[in-house]
Amino acid sequence: MPLFIPLLASFLYALGSWGLKLGLRCGAHPRIVTALSNLSMAGWSAPLVFFFPGQPNSSGFWGALLAGTSLFIGRLCAIRALAHGDLSHATPLLGTKTVFVAILTSLFLDEPITSGLMAGAILTSVAVALLSISPKEKSWWPKRFDRITTGWALLAAFFFALTDITVQKFARSLGIGWFQPLMFATLVLLTPLLFLPEFRQLRPSSLFLPPASRMGSLVGSAVIGFQTSLVILVIGLFGHATATNVIYAARGLWAVLLEGAAGGGTASGDRRVLALRLTGATLLLAAVALAVGSL
Repeated sequence: MPLFIPLLASFLYALGSWGLKLGLRCGAHPRIVTALSNLSMAGWSAPLVFFFPGQPNSSGFWGALLAGTSLFIGRLCAIRALAHGDLSHATPLLGTKTVFVAILTSLFLDEPITSGLMAGAILTSVAVALLSISPKEKSWWPKRFDRITTGWALLAAFFFALTDITVQKFARSLGIGWFQPLMFATLVLLTPLLFLPEFRQLRPSSLFLPPASRMGSLVGSAVIGFQTSLVILVIGLFGHATATNVIYAARGLWAVLLEGAAGGGTASGDRRVLALRLTGATLLLAAVALAVGSL
């Protein structure tokens, strides 16, 4: 398996998420940002049908629909987390996806849960707590826990993990050239559902990007779509969803470093928050490495 691809994707995820966060700060509606990133994923994946063979298979067909649906829910949760909290908080928490992948692998792909996996899960909970802390002005004691961002990010991590497991289980039976475009076509077909709950309340202007938000939203969506297609392609071709996600979890560290350097979040203005989140992100990487190394 080419390990540099998930490493590249991890950096691109942090970069793309930073762009989306800028767009959200400048007035882009979360639904529009989610829709744009969904369309971008489908656009990058569609040409695969011309380069990789496929074969009819009913279980692979239903697997692609399940993967697309799971990814749709995960993207919705991830954008909610990004809209509510800082990039350096929401993105590292997505590293828990690796633990979810390991657990789901043992449940559905006949790989046992080991003691190392359980230790990794416990260490992950400590990392999540550190990533959720915002210290008081003159004290390290936590002022509050950002439960909303944490909750959305953990839900996103679970559904992303379910997506990866489904890809690993079914992609080869249908062929990645058919599976991945069908998976992302499902994502696009579900995207209009984003606008149904409040369709009557939404003003037409809210369906468009404010000028200040266009650069971040459009570039961020393009980058997010490209890196997601890369990760799914690697898992579909080679399997090893857990190992891929160990490397991919580096996006948490990239996000913390990027926000600390570029500014725009709590971590850039408070070095204590930056230290906590760096520690949490590092522990998270150690946790998932421990879990996977024991498999």
